[in-house]
Amino acid sequence: MKTTNMKKRALVAISAAFFAGSFLAPASASAQGDRGATRLLVPYAAGGATDIMARQLAEKLGELWKAPVVVENRPGAAGTIASREAAQSKPDGRTLIIVTSAHSINDLVYQKLPYDTLADFTPISQVADISNVVLASKASGYTTLKQALEAGKADPNGLSYGTAGVGTSVHLAGELLSSMTGVPMTPVHYKGDQESIVALAGGQIPLSINTVPGARAQIEAGRVTALAVTGGTRSSLLKDVPTVAESGVSDYATGNWFGILGPASMDAAVVQQLNADIAKVLGDPALAARVEGLGLTVKTGTPQEFDALIRSDIDMWRPIIKKLNLRNG
Repeated sequence: MKTTNMKKRALVAISAAFFAGSFLAPASASAQGDRGATRLLVPYAAGGATDIMARQLAEKLGELWKAPVVVENRPGAAGTIASREAAQSKPDGRTLIIVTSAHSINDLVYQKLPYDTLADFTPISQVADISNVVLASKASGYTTLKQALEAGKADPNGLSYGTAGVGTSVHLAGELLSSMTGVPMTPVHYKGDQESIVALAGGQIPLSINTVPGARAQIEAGRVTALAVTGGTRSSLLKDVPTVAESGVSDYATGNWFGILGPASMDAAVVQQLNADIAKVLGDPALAARVEGLGLTVKTGTPQEFDALIRSDIDMWRPIIKKLNLRNG
C-alpha cells in the first residue's frame, strides 16, 4: 500500500510539472501581453523625431500586445543616460530603448561610457531611416547654404550651429560639412532636437542641423529657413530643398537611423518575437504612411542585420572622429 501511495504521489508530481511546463513555456516566447507593461526609453526630449517615432511604435505595439507600452523620455548626454538605464535593466523584454545612429557614434566620442556599446545590448530591429536638414535663423538672413558658407569663410568666428548633443548625427553632419568645405563651424550643443531649433528660431544661433520631422513645424510656420538636407536624396517632406551635395559640396551625404535595443542576455525566442511584432506593426500601410509623412522611411530587418549596421557605423565614423579629435570624457 505504501509503495502504491508513493507511486501515486510521484505521478501527481510529474503531471503537475508537465502541465506547469505546458502553460509556462509558451508565455516567454509568444503573446507579449503576458509580460505586462513594457517601457520604451527615449534618449531625447519629447517632441523630437525620436520621440515621435517611439510614440507611434508604442501605440501600435500596445494594441497588438493588449498591454501598455509606456514611453519614457530620458534626455541628456547625447543619449547615454537612457542607454545606461536600458543596459542596467533586467533582460526580460519589458525594458526597450529606441536609439539613433548616435548610439554607434557615442562609442567613438566618449572615452568612458557607462556601458559597452556592443556587449551590453541586444539588437532587436532597425525601424526607420531619417534625413537631417541644415536650417538658418531668419535673423541671419541666409536663404541658401552657399550664402552661409561664404559668410563663414569671411568671418571664421561667426558661424555656429545648434546640435542635439555631442556626437549625435546632426553634430557630426556639421563637423563633416566643416571638414569638407574648410569653413570653421562651431557646434552649440543642446539636450535635444527641439531645444536647438527653439534657440535657432529665437535668433540665438545662426544655423542648426536638425532632423526633418523635428524641424517640420518650424519650417512650415516660417520661423526658420531650410537650406539643405544632408542625405543623398531630397526629403519627401522638403521636395524643394536641395541636398548639401546639390548646394555645391559634392560627395557630401550623411543620414540617421532608428532602431530598438534591449539589455544584453535576452532570451532568443523573445527577441525573435519582438522583431516579428515590430515588423508586423510597421508593415501596416496606414502606419507606414503616417511615419513617412513625418519624414521617416520605414526600414526593418533581422536582429543580425541591425547588429551589423551598428558595427558598420562604428567602423565608418572611427577615422572621421579621430581626425576631428571629437573625444570627450
